[in-house]
Order: sequence, then structure tokens, then C-alpha cells
Amino acid sequence: MIYSRPSSIQISDADYLTLYGSAAKAKKRLYNIGAGTWIQDFWTNIDLPPQTEAFAKIQAPCIHHDLTTQAALPIETGTVDAFYCSHVVEHLPDDTVLKLMAEAFRCLDKGGVFRIVTGPCADLDWDALMRKDSDWWYWFSDTNLNKTVKKDMRLMSIYDQWLYSVATPRSPWSESACEKKYDSDEIRALVEANISDPYKLLDRLTDSLQFDYACAGNHMSWWNATKLQEYLRKAGFSNVRISGYGQSTLKLMRDLAYFDQTYPQISVYVEALK
Repeated sequence: MIYSRPSSIQISDADYLTLYGSAAKAKKRLYNIGAGTWIQDFWTNIDLPPQTEAFAKIQAPCIHHDLTTQAALPIETGTVDAFYCSHVVEHLPDDTVLKLMAEAFRCLDKGGVFRIVTGPCADLDWDALMRKDSDWWYWFSDTNLNKTVKKDMRLMSIYDQWLYSVATPRSPWSESACEKKYDSDEIRALVEANISDPYKLLDRLTDSLQFDYACAGNHMSWWNATKLQEYLRKAGFSNVRISGYGQSTLKLMRDLAYFDQTYPQISVYVEALK
């Protein structure tokens, strides 16, 4: 038997209009950070300037803002009801993520929600590595998924897969320049030496990585629910909670036609309320 898959609530245009009166007003209160090609008529996208002509052709209309810097978001203080940020923070260094979180706190109105989705979950990846579950990184069998690799990703060892997911520029399979890259044997030795303290190793591997605009899909930082909550509190939030797939505290972000659709099986969901 093939079971029907779970569905979600649906938020209609009429629902948005009841809340905000017009799409223009909603767009000044609702923002998707790092939205890429995502389009929702009542939300405003914020994203990097396009890095290639090809991406410029498919990038959704957005406010161009360089998330890799310490620059303030181009939004007035206390004017936002919700920020959504899906699979973005893992592509940024830690210090810029903290700045982004602090900016979200500044911009949110009282009661506003900042929903962060990221992946892969560092804890789940480490557990898969410990049990030598190479099928965990199933996406590496798709050589069209990431165009920044040097050769067939299916030939990676499990240690190559783990490193590429955690700190992409450190991998010999990545075209990004890096002062130190680790082959499979080196990573295996580091893993074995840090069995009791994986976070120390994760910090070491992601320390000082530089954002590569030509390879914006690189993973630059590691995250789990605990680290996300810690950073959000550093940024000023006192009400921080673990969430789940399709389970935002804000009804608008429970519409799975638009939200939480990027690799839910490896994702971490955390929300901060102002």
C-alpha cells in the first residue's frame, strides 16, 4: 500500500489581505532572507547580488544585500512581523550569521518571529559518520547537484562526504581555494582523535573559512539546534525554541507550498520570538 503523504494548511491571498490589506503592505512586514528563486506575492526577498548571469536570469525579484558582510539590513527598526531564513546560515561564516541574527532582532516588531531552517544537522551527520552510513549523504550520487566539484562525487569516501558537508572549501573535491585541504586519510585521523569532542573538530575545520562568491553554495559553518539557540540568544533574543517541519508558531509559515521544503529530512528548525 502507498500511503498518502501529510498535507499542510494553505494560506490564501484572501488570508494575507485580511491581515495586511494589500500585498504592498505585507511586503514591508514579511521577509525571506537568502530566498534565491523563491517567490511569494506577499513576501519580500532579500538575497546576495547575482554571482553569475545564469543565476541573475532565474533569481526572484529581491532586495540585493550582501549577507557575507557586517552591513545592516536595509529595513527600519521594529517594522517586521516575520523573517524566514532557510538553508542560508550554513553558507556563511559564524560572525556574519551572528550579525544577521542581531539585525533580525533589531528589525522585528514586538511579537515578531525569526524562523531559521538549516542543514545538514551537525549531530545527525556525526552520528552517520560514526556508524559509517555512507548512504546518509545520498545527494552525492547526483553529480548534477553541485557544479563546484572537481570530479565524480560518487567516488568520495565517507570521510570526504562528511568534510564536504561540513566545510566545503577544505575538501579536495571543491574548486574553492583554501590554505589547507584534507584528504580522506587525514580526516579519518582527525575524526578518530576527536571522537569524544566532535564540536572541537567542527570548529577547527570551519575556522577562518572565507566566503567564495564563485561558489556561494559552499558550507562554511556547522549548526545544530543547540548552537542556533546559543547564537540567537547572543543576538538579543530571550524567547528561543526548537521547532519542527511545517510547525512555525506563525501560521503563515506553516504553508508547506512555500516553506520548509529544502531537505526536511536533514534540517534543523529553530524559531526566535521578540
